Order: sequence, then structure tokens, then C-alpha cells
Amino acid sequence: MSESFSPGPGVEPESPYTTVFLSQRELSLRVPINFVTNPGVSFTAACFPLLRYEDDNSGDCLSNLLAVTFRRFEIDLYWDQEREVWSFCPVAIPTSIPDAAPSSTITPSFTSSTILSLATDASPSKSSSSSPDLNARQVSSLSISNSLSTSNSDSSSTTATSLGNVLPTIAVLPDTPDEPLISIGPYLCTTTINLSTFTSQILDYISKTQTNLDAHLLYVIFNIHAAASDDSPSAPAPVPTNLPGSSSLLGSLVSGNLSQYLYTPSDLRSDRTNLNGSWYSVSENYHPLEEYFSIDVNGNGIYSTEDGWPSEAYVELSKSKRLLVGWGTVDIQMRGYNFTGDSGTIFPSGYLQSVQMDVTVSNAGQLTSGCFLGNVTQDLTKVNSSWASEATLAGFDYPTNASSDILPFLNLTSNSINCGISPILNVTLLNSTALDDYRPYQNFSYATIWSWAPGEPKNYTSSSSSNSGSVFRCATSNANLYGRWTVADCSQKYYAACRAHNQPYNWTITTYSIPYNFATSACEERYQFAAPRTALENSYLTQEMKRSHRDYDGDGVWVDFNSLDVSGCWVSGGSNATCPYKDTLSQQDDLEKKIILVPTVAAIIVLVVTALTIFVKAAGNRKVRKRTRRRAENGFVYEGVPS
Repeated sequence: MSESFSPGPGVEPESPYTTVFLSQRELSLRVPINFVTNPGVSFTAACFPLLRYEDDNSGDCLSNLLAVTFRRFEIDLYWDQEREVWSFCPVAIPTSIPDAAPSSTITPSFTSSTILSLATDASPSKSSSSSPDLNARQVSSLSISNSLSTSNSDSSSTTATSLGNVLPTIAVLPDTPDEPLISIGPYLCTTTINLSTFTSQILDYISKTQTNLDAHLLYVIFNIHAAASDDSPSAPAPVPTNLPGSSSLLGSLVSGNLSQYLYTPSDLRSDRTNLNGSWYSVSENYHPLEEYFSIDVNGNGIYSTEDGWPSEAYVELSKSKRLLVGWGTVDIQMRGYNFTGDSGTIFPSGYLQSVQMDVTVSNAGQLTSGCFLGNVTQDLTKVNSSWASEATLAGFDYPTNASSDILPFLNLTSNSINCGISPILNVTLLNSTALDDYRPYQNFSYATIWSWAPGEPKNYTSSSSSNSGSVFRCATSNANLYGRWTVADCSQKYYAACRAHNQPYNWTITTYSIPYNFATSACEERYQFAAPRTALENSYLTQEMKRSHRDYDGDGVWVDFNSLDVSGCWVSGGSNATCPYKDTLSQQDDLEKKIILVPTVAAIIVLVVTALTIFVKAAGNRKVRKRTRRRAENGFVYEGVPS
């Protein structure tokens, strides 16, 4: 895998999406990270559907997925016990292959002439020794293509039978002469596509994404397996007799490159035990919102919590930590792994992901059960689920063929986010990898946008009216756009959205309309002028807008989000709120020209290793009434929030 983060042309977001992603990050900065929904993807499904595990292509595929703003990654790692490496290749590679052995192992020296000689001498008629020989051959692009075609046939058993006793072959790719491509059964793998190359690319990604465009939460989910035997690549993997030692534990390997960014279980335990010395010892702007977790106070006045998580603002801006590692699915062959050795670095199973097993969906992508949008209650546990995520749903027709209709799937994606659930993509979209065609994957990721409507926020500074740019700097939420937001003239009169104190899902609408500047004083007692901070909060606001039956006359309601201080810099806090990045802006430029630089610690990476037993926090069946569909400007179909 290439160690350089280098997405393809046109892959990275452009305006207005840069502003949209910044807006959602800013809105959720103080929400505990376990309640912020994000899109996820299976690295295997998006990059390895043809069973070809090659460094450069895989690296470019990962770069594209990162660039289209995926937040969660599910990555399968295989323990190759002979080489003592965590590899992306599902089959073990013999150490007799050039460059395949670990650095501590001495292997024969092979040159290109040696490989050519072996290829010339190899033939089926030659007798074999007691140990398998490796028939090496120079492979052209055509022969590689044929091998891929065979490995992608419908019957893996037929492929294995046709191979018979044909042994692994070595090909030196024209573009990677120092990294042989090994053909073993249905798999094509380079010897160097392992965990260390992945963590190196993550480091490069961090170094190149310190702007407002790329500062966001990212979850990387590792499923760990035992590699299949090279002489039986299609058979179940054997139980390793040589499990990872202390230097090969995943926690050690992740720490090797990324230790300075790790927020560990020890950090969380320490923070939770004494909030006075952790979350409450920094600026209030970094405090996690207390309405999302329980708090205890002892006789000495020390605050603590058993279920709270830090906010993105606390972890990245205060602690300069950008990485969390957690256990996930573990094959039965790997149950002997030394989990205790990683306990100080890797979170236990169930801490960082909760798959919702009660979600059902219609063919059109509407959630028919499992949605967290219901009646307002003060008990948060009856409304939302921590780390809620969604796996593949039974009975839904996923768009895996090139001719498939992707719109129902985008509806499902949007509706899942609106229901407070992070959708995880674990199929190959439209029979194409994210390297071959990033657009289906970009559509999936962009379908998780819950704030601004497509095409928003519009930039009015280029309007023919010289004053338009100074007045169209306030946001309204429109029920006719399924709760999405649009830019409006701040001097116009609209109703305002008000949220109950310490109740994130309890909203009301003012009884009269007012200009934006007066919205803060229009909310009734116990409520305050506010903007939704998560997708689920936005869904509850939209539900209240429909329930209250105000005469909106096609217009929306004010939400506490404006760019009055600096054009393009959208902030909460009323009309007097200031842009936190003002000092970094030149007097001539604005956000639309991509001039904001996020502080060095402003991007969080959350690395999750998916475990064998995942806690399931069933939410009970919650029915969602029928919604209508609307085609957005960018081609998406948004079903909107459940009514």
C-alpha cells in the first residue's frame, strides 16, 4: 500500500461542501463523540472485491475513501504466522518468496534473471520434492487480468479444484518492480501490504489534512483473522501455533507510529474518575455537553461519570489526541491472542460501536423499525443509543450491479443518519471499487449530510445587489426540505427554533415571527434559541415544526447559525457570535476561498478494531410513517426525516 495520501483528481470536496462539513463539525464539537453519527465503509468491499491486494492501488483506493469524507472504516487484517505480520492478504505467503520473510529471517537472494530462469525451467512434468516448489514466472498484464477473472468466478470451489496442485506464482509488476505480486489460489497479493503501511498512510493523511476541509472524526474498524494456508488457500484458516508476540500485538504496532495521537482506555478512566481535573479543567468551549451523560458527585465535591465520553473539542483541541483504538470481531482461530497485553491501549469490545439489530427497512429505503426518532422524553437512553451503527439489512436490495438503481440505497443512508444511526457500507457499490469510480462512494458519504440543503449555503456576495451579501447570512430550517437548512435574509421575519435546557431532543417553535436579531428573546421560559448539533436533534426539530402547524408560508424557521461576523464562517451564539478563526483570515479572503486553517490538533482520527462479541443495544421497534421523496440538485434523493 502506498504510504502517501493522494486522492484522485476531483475526489476531494469543493464549495459548498467544504462549508457544509465544517458546519457540522462545529455544531457537534461539544457533543460527546459517542452520539455523533458518521458514514462508514468496509475497506475490503470498496477496494478488494477482485481479491487483488496490491500496495499502490489499495493506497489510492484508501485515499479516495478518505477524501470523500468517510468517517468509519472496517478493515480486515490477517495474521500470517510464518512471516509474523498482520497482512491484508487473506492467505499466508511463504517466506521463501523474495521479500516475503520478516526482517529477522534470512532468505535466498532472487534477481530478475533468477526469476526468468525459474520461469523458463518450470513445467508440470518436473518432479516435485517433498516440500512444495514455488513456480516463478514473469506475468504480463494480460495474464494478470486472466487470473483476476478466474478468481472472481461464481464458484470458489471450482477455482480451487481447477488449480489442483498448482503452486504460488510470482509476478513483478511493471510499476512496482521491487514488490512481487504473489498468486496463491484465488488471491493476488504483494508481500508488503500490511498494517505498517496502513498506519504510515494514516500519518501522511494527518500531515496533509490540517485544514477546515478535513478536520473530522474517522473510525477505522479492524476485524482480525488467521491467514489461510498457502497450500490450501480456499480452505478455512488453521489455528495459528505461533500467535503474535509482544512486539506484534496490534496495540504495540499502532502505538509505534501513532502513539502521540492515542486517546487510551487509561485516559478515559482517568478522565471519568475526576472530571474536575479533566473535562472541567479546560475552557468551557471544550466541555462535553452534560445532558448526554450521567454525573456523580462525592463528598469531596469531585465530579465523576460512569458512561460519559469526551467531546471532539476536548480530545483534539485540549488534549491533542486524535486516535482511539478498540477491539472488534475476532475469528475463533485468533481467540488465543494476548488481549491483556493491549488492554492499556485498545478499548474492550462494545465500547466504540453498537450494531442495531432491530432495524428493518422498506424497498424504498424507509426505516420501518429501529429509528430513534419518537416521542420526546427526558430520559436520553429511551431516545438514542451510544455508538449506534447499522450493518447490512436483510431483504434490502443493495446496488451491487453496474446497472442497479442507487437511489433507494441513498434514501436508506439519509434516513439512517436522520434516525441517529451511523450507516456502514459493506458492499461493493455498482460493481466498482472506490479507485475505479469514487462517485458512488462519494454519493453515499454525501447522503449522510443532515444540515444544509443541497447547494447550500449559497454565497450571495456575488449577487447583483451590492447589499445582498450583508443580509443573507442567517440560516433557516425548512420543513418542506425535510429539515434541511437554507441561507436567508436576516432582516426578514420568521419563527424561531427553541430547544429546552438540558434536553437535546425537546424543541418548540416561537408563537410569532421575528427578525433574526430578536430570536434570542422570543423563546419561552426554559427554552433558548438554538441550532441542532446532531442529525437526530435536527430530526426532532423537523418533527416539531410539522407538529406545531405554524403558518410558515413556504419559509423555514430561524436556527441559531449565522455568518454575520465573517462571511462564510458559520457560528452559533446569536447575532453577536464571533468567528473562532477570525485571526487566521486575511482581510480580503473568506471561507469560500478556503483560507481557514484548523489548529494543528484540530482533526481527530478514531481507530476501532471490531470484536467478536459486540454489545447490542436494542432500541425496540419504533415505526416510521411514510415519507415522500425529493430529488436534490446533486442527484441524491432525500426521503427526509420520519414524520
